[in-house]
Amino acid sequence: MRLSLNISINLILLLVILALGSTIGFFFVSQQRAILHENLSHRVEMIGRQVTSDVYTPLVEGELGHVARVLESATIDPEVAFVMVKSLDGEVLAARWMKEVTGGVQEFDFPVRAQSRESMARSEMTFGTITSIASGGPVATIAVGIDLDPITQRERALVIRTALAVVLGSLIALFLGLVIVRRLLNRSITPLLDGIREITSGDFSSRVRQDRHREIAEIGSAFNEMAERFSTTLITKHELEETVARRTVQLRQALEDQIRIREALAEREEHIRLLFNSTAEAIFAIDRGGTCTFCNPACVRLLGYETAEEIVGNHMHTFLGHAASDGTAMEEYECPICRMLAAGHGSHNLNENFRKRDGTAIPVEYWSHPIMRDGELVGGVVTFLDISQRNMLERQLLQAQKLEGIGVLAGGIAHDFNNLLTAIIGGAEIALIDIPAETKGARAIHGVLDAATRAADLTRQILAFSRKQVLSMKELNLNDEVLSQSKMLRRLISEDIKFQVNLASDDLCIRADAAQLQQVLLNLAVNARDAMAPGGTITIETTGVVLQKSDRWVEEGMPPGRYAVISVSDTGSGMDEATRSRIFEPFFTTKGPGEGTGLGLSTVHGVVKQHQGSISVYSEPGRGTTFRIYLPRIDRIEAAQPAPEAAAIPRGEGKILVVEDEKAVRDFLESALQDHGYSVTSVASGPEAMEACAGTSFDLMVSDVVMPGMSGPELYQAIRERQPQLKVMFISGYPAKSVSLQDILQWDAPFLAKPFSAKVLLAKTHELMSSPAPAGHAP
Repeated sequence: MRLSLNISINLILLLVILALGSTIGFFFVSQQRAILHENLSHRVEMIGRQVTSDVYTPLVEGELGHVARVLESATIDPEVAFVMVKSLDGEVLAARWMKEVTGGVQEFDFPVRAQSRESMARSEMTFGTITSIASGGPVATIAVGIDLDPITQRERALVIRTALAVVLGSLIALFLGLVIVRRLLNRSITPLLDGIREITSGDFSSRVRQDRHREIAEIGSAFNEMAERFSTTLITKHELEETVARRTVQLRQALEDQIRIREALAEREEHIRLLFNSTAEAIFAIDRGGTCTFCNPACVRLLGYETAEEIVGNHMHTFLGHAASDGTAMEEYECPICRMLAAGHGSHNLNENFRKRDGTAIPVEYWSHPIMRDGELVGGVVTFLDISQRNMLERQLLQAQKLEGIGVLAGGIAHDFNNLLTAIIGGAEIALIDIPAETKGARAIHGVLDAATRAADLTRQILAFSRKQVLSMKELNLNDEVLSQSKMLRRLISEDIKFQVNLASDDLCIRADAAQLQQVLLNLAVNARDAMAPGGTITIETTGVVLQKSDRWVEEGMPPGRYAVISVSDTGSGMDEATRSRIFEPFFTTKGPGEGTGLGLSTVHGVVKQHQGSISVYSEPGRGTTFRIYLPRIDRIEAAQPAPEAAAIPRGEGKILVVEDEKAVRDFLESALQDHGYSVTSVASGPEAMEACAGTSFDLMVSDVVMPGMSGPELYQAIRERQPQLKVMFISGYPAKSVSLQDILQWDAPFLAKPFSAKVLLAKTHELMSSPAPAGHAP
């Protein structure tokens, strides 16, 4: 910011006056301070000498009281803070304090010397005892303390008065200077300024009057000459300015239009580029001859290349190795993309093959569209997707639907079969009680029991495949389970086959049914053994993996997270694609007649799915097979509880209500319980059970889960309202995914899965009848 001449002169004048006044004030203050300190030193010197002279005799005579009176008479000066007498080693012998000092103290010391040539010394007992020694010297010190606060206040007051005088004098001098300068400036410069304002306002006929001062007169002459020249060129200047202004507006408008057009084009180009680069679909453009002119990053990635330059410039039909879904190469006249260039019509095609950089073929779905310019075909654009994952998911969906349908059928059959097996096993066990052992009838009944037991195992396999069986889920260490089974598996495998077990270094904790897990390992190991000619290797491995969202799941629907993996590999004959697609179907087997049931792998698949896991298989003819089972992993594992020792079941007593809609099963339950000492009432439905409970109280109800009209849990809830102490045990041959089964699992009610033996029934019944409170309880 520039200052006017008037203000500049005033500031300079002010600075000069302040500098001069400050110098004078500083000199005056320095002189006065010196005088104050000199006077103070003189007064202190006088006091010190007087006290030194007065205290000598009392000190020599040891009259310290007289010394104190001398000190009191010496402190008449108001600035004296204290007067004290100190020995040569610093001990205070007498002192007089006048006041409390807050502004600091300066101490002045005056030695008390002997008045003769002999020097005095203090004895050990009293100071006043004087003895003569060889040479003279001081005997004590008089310390006079001066309070600095009064002199400091006088100095501060002196500085303030001096500063006020300097400021006041400066202001008076400044005022006088301003009056003089303003008069001089107004008299010389005001006429010059008036003339200049008239010339700058456009009145070039006006002239500046000449001043008597030479400098001002020269400035006026220069402005008059400038006005004369401007008056001759004013018209031309105005015309040029108007022309330049008009042309400038036109050029600015044209430039702004060009900038807007370029920005719009750049923004649109960037938008199109982002769209092409961000889309997941692969896109490439071709000219009339079929040569690639552009491809986006998705196209580069799907075809396995690193840069777009590797693709651009190639004839795309040949470059892509365009082929049909069965791998048959297409000629150009068959290629839909080439036909689009010839006819100018787009097309949508499914499940054809493009060739990647490594030579492998990928199935694609693609759209081809012509590019028209002014009604003329100039090229085309092709958008395609890699549908490998979609094809795999479609195959998995078809397989899952097929397996689900078979599973529903198998579960229904197993339900009825379990009811029959329960009656057969129970009836055979009851019959053996009355038939002597080692008789032909006993042997026949044992044969019936053995056959029924094998049939029950087959039913459990069917239920495992259909994922309908009830699992006993516990927290297990997968490494421990595999290690415990390896000895049994070793015995099942012939000696010419090498058996290896590689366990993960970390504990792999899972929640699973130990028996079902053992069945899975057994089935896979037996299949691996049967798939190998004499010799070979079976390897069982465990490991832990973490699946992310970006991974390709081995099976659709697997959530991301931590998994424990069991791998069972063999070096056998392997499988082709047709066989591999059917291995999980029930009753499908590659073995000869009588060599297999076809339920092994279907059971494995059902067990794994019921454990919320997944199973994958990799196999090629002549290169062996590898099964990988993924099971959800948990964080901890409970300590294993020792199994209770089996004991003889004592006879019981009490009233039991049996509710079972299948007559053969109902008769077996009634007979087994009555023979063991219980009072049994058996009915076939829920309403009959309600009638039976109307007049009789029961200790235990044994009920089927699924019955016509009223389910077992619903019946138990209704009876519990009348008989709160009633205990319950549910039985079922097909615990389907129904509300009734969910209630049982939620209540943690006792449950027996059909088929079961009489021993199992009686043991569970005795356990419930011995319990102090109802084992089953509705929520």
